[in-house]
Amino acid sequence: MNRQELLDLLHQYTPWELLHMQNLDNLEYMDQINLSLKVPVTEAEKSFGLHLPHVPDASNNTFSEQLFFTHGSMQEIQIVQHDRYTPPVLHKHDFFELVYVYEGEFVHQISSRKLLMHTGDLCLIPPEVYHSLDVRNYSVILNILIPQNKFRDLILKEVRGHSLLSRLFAASGASPGYFLFHTCGETQIQQLILDMCLESLNQEPYYLHMIHANFLLLLGLLLRHFSASCEFPVSDDQKTSLNILILQDLDKNYASITLSELADKFHYSPQYISNRIKQITGMSFSDYLLQKRMQTASDMLINTNLKIMDISKAAGYQNPEHFIRTFRKYFGSSPGAYRDQHKILL
Repeated sequence: MNRQELLDLLHQYTPWELLHMQNLDNLEYMDQINLSLKVPVTEAEKSFGLHLPHVPDASNNTFSEQLFFTHGSMQEIQIVQHDRYTPPVLHKHDFFELVYVYEGEFVHQISSRKLLMHTGDLCLIPPEVYHSLDVRNYSVILNILIPQNKFRDLILKEVRGHSLLSRLFAASGASPGYFLFHTCGETQIQQLILDMCLESLNQEPYYLHMIHANFLLLLGLLLRHFSASCEFPVSDDQKTSLNILILQDLDKNYASITLSELADKFHYSPQYISNRIKQITGMSFSDYLLQKRMQTASDMLINTNLKIMDISKAAGYQNPEHFIRTFRKYFGSSPGAYRDQHKILL
């Protein structure tokens, strides 16, 4: 698929969008019509490129990472086109979402605030923040989805030190929370996002690397040209700074740090630090370290030729047998099989 074909696809209406367009004044029709179709809308839409039809968990209006990111999948950044002519549905998610207006405008409600977003606007929504998109028109909206652990690595490692980006992660869980960049349709930003769409659809060799590289470049351009005009709610700077320091220390010392050592370093009780980590990341201290160690091991298995024993030590496991058992339980395969499988995919 080339760029023109992508643009044609982005402007083509899906069956679900057509149903919405024909029933804008009747919000009760959707489930009944979908059930009456010979081919359910969710099945029919699978051929429509970037559309991934999902509905939030009705019990708490939540989209979970599991809906968009398969456990062990290598594609950690997903690009999804928002359905047009759809009523707003208040929801939250446990990943980061970057909402980009390629064309048009819509009303974006974030907690109790309503923002009118125009062509070129990008709005980053942290996890656990309720929001809704009122796109009852022709607008082309693209959503870039990033799991918490991936976004954390980007902020705390690859673009470490930028005060605005530090706020982006440390504000996770705050309410309301958003970071709105006005790019005014800046061409380079637009082309980068389209390139990410093409890489995701075409899946040519090294497409995962290209998506990652383009996303980093996108962040760099936003910081260089638009951070000064970025809109975001005022937060508790002291609390935000402590969150950043805790996360940076965890990411630096994940292979050996204990909860007691971390608590002593920041002069708080282990219970307080444990609760703080749960609030920031949505995970317990032990679960956070496990995820970090497994991610480190995964990256090293795929991108290096190091022996399993060396990777085990680098991930914080002095006993290779313990590492192998833990890795197998987490990913469903041995480190060696995982390396073989994903090196072929890349």
